[in-house]
Amino acid sequence: MGSTLPRISGVPSRPDAVTSRSRRRRFGWALQAGVGMAICLLACSAASGKSHRSHRVHRGSRHVSAQTRGSWPVKSHVSTWAYDDGCNGGVGASPSLVRAWVSFAESNCGPHTMKAVTDCHANGRVYCDAMRYIDADWGFTGGGVPQAAAASANWWLHTPDNGGPIFSPTFGGGYLMNQTDPSVRSYFRSYVRRYFNSDDGLLMDWQSASLAQELYYSTCGCGSTTEIRSNRALQAAHTAMSAALTHRNGAPFLQIDNSLPPNPYLPQGFNMLKQSIGVDGWGAEGEPENYGVLDDFYSTLLDQIAYIDHRPSDMVVLLSRGDAGASYESQSRRVQEATMLIGYKPGHLVDWADLDHGTADLAVWPEEGIYPDSPIQSMARPRGRGCLAGTGVVCRRGGHNNVQVAPGVFRREFRSCYRRKVRFGRCAAIVNTTSNPVVVKRSWLRQSYYHQITFAGGDVQSGGTVDLWGAPFAAGSTVVPPDDALLLSS
Repeated sequence: MGSTLPRISGVPSRPDAVTSRSRRRRFGWALQAGVGMAICLLACSAASGKSHRSHRVHRGSRHVSAQTRGSWPVKSHVSTWAYDDGCNGGVGASPSLVRAWVSFAESNCGPHTMKAVTDCHANGRVYCDAMRYIDADWGFTGGGVPQAAAASANWWLHTPDNGGPIFSPTFGGGYLMNQTDPSVRSYFRSYVRRYFNSDDGLLMDWQSASLAQELYYSTCGCGSTTEIRSNRALQAAHTAMSAALTHRNGAPFLQIDNSLPPNPYLPQGFNMLKQSIGVDGWGAEGEPENYGVLDDFYSTLLDQIAYIDHRPSDMVVLLSRGDAGASYESQSRRVQEATMLIGYKPGHLVDWADLDHGTADLAVWPEEGIYPDSPIQSMARPRGRGCLAGTGVVCRRGGHNNVQVAPGVFRREFRSCYRRKVRFGRCAAIVNTTSNPVVVKRSWLRQSYYHQITFAGGDVQSGGTVDLWGAPFAAGSTVVPPDDALLLSS
């Protein structure tokens, strides 16, 4: 069942180290051009309603209708996600603080933790969505799912050579669940109805779109299983599991699949988004920032965001990770916030800046109260032969191409920007994904800006603040450091 392990703190000692809050995986494949083998760096995820009516009403409030002259209703903060379970985060955070800053409050401290539910739901009103972590793919030691000795052999996926159950030594060891088995789906349905019925949604870990992701941390060394032999079959199994997870009244949970592929070499799995069964989004764990390291495939991340932006009601949750007070904290915050601004469209992009590992604070930040309006540039739906097809081809039209002002440098501007609903003027975001500093050219900007937005202190619970005019800016001379970003104001 869903693990009760807290997030894991600490900077990775090597690029492929496991550094997850619960089960983040990063691995590399080498690109050998001479033999045509793809090499990619993969970060694969290791994250009931009170009534059908209240669940749907609140979800509808997040999805904004058609824009008016390029604008949208201004809110007090962008869509945010944070732990509010009393162990991973939210310790000491009052209900009023949670309601003022959080859109999605996650619990991952076992089935009996109710802080997120009581903070989000009060007096018949839903202030935020209470989300539960659940892993319906791996039965790790200490989780809620029976282990091999207590379950039928049909509960597990088996290696195609000798038929043994597929095992991973990760997090004390565990076996890979067989989601094609009706009894497995029935077990999880009973579990979520018993323990999570008052919650709004589920963060579905390991709902990978490919067998390469699903099997990477197993010991089998196999590319398929006896029961599931193709990516299509794996995705169908995940969809069947998602469809089985409903509230007691039959209403679907809002579900976020936590395994969005972070590069163009893997199947993207967008066909797994099905609002009819509650699957409304993908989680991008470790993107755009992973302990101070910028995403290696940032343009693909922007294309994924742009693709979701042009769907009716789906979303991407950007989960950046980092240690509280680390030397890279400000850089990670700038990149996270700038990425949000570059891709922001209400109801489609969610900010999970989980950058204070080592504390139990509510991980929301004052810059998340900056709300953009009236964009000058926006990403069109990404297009081109092979675009987001899992073949390694980077999209040639739309998406990141619409906001790229130089190779590896991206910019977006807004005519009106607000802090906690108070307008402060124009704003812009610039991200430099190259390994060299770049000077901001005047030709990149259609509006005038005179200031850089800076931060003071930490998260909002600890009293952190944002200074909208914290440092000077001058087009033609101000530099964006390597793998960093600027937030600009007029």
